[in-house]
Amino acid sequence: MPKNKNVEFHSFEIELATLSKCLSHPARVMIISILSKHKDRTCKELVSEIPLSQSTVSKHLDDLIKVKLICRKISGTQSLYSLEWNHIERVFTLFNRLNTKIMPNRPKRNCC
Repeated sequence: MPKNKNVEFHSFEIELATLSKCLSHPARVMIISILSKHKDRTCKELVSEIPLSQSTVSKHLDDLIKVKLICRKISGTQSLYSLEWNHIERVFTLFNRLNTKIMPNRPKRNCC
């Protein structure tokens, strides 16, 4: 008998899964790392530090903007990207909450 596919997940699981999916690509992790060291960067500056094409980096930037981990501000003819520090902190808060939920159940030894 198939399981009920109309399972409702809590906002915690949905938010953590959404952020985890966004962070699942090394280029997006690298972008966050670069932006953590600089107040802001243009796409061109990021492309010079990431071994990907400009269009690919732009797509990754859009993905990070959608989940509000970075923001874009217009300065003249350029877009400047910077971290949304409160949202970055939220990622760590969610992972810490997950840790608090699951680690008390950790057995004394690994599975095998």
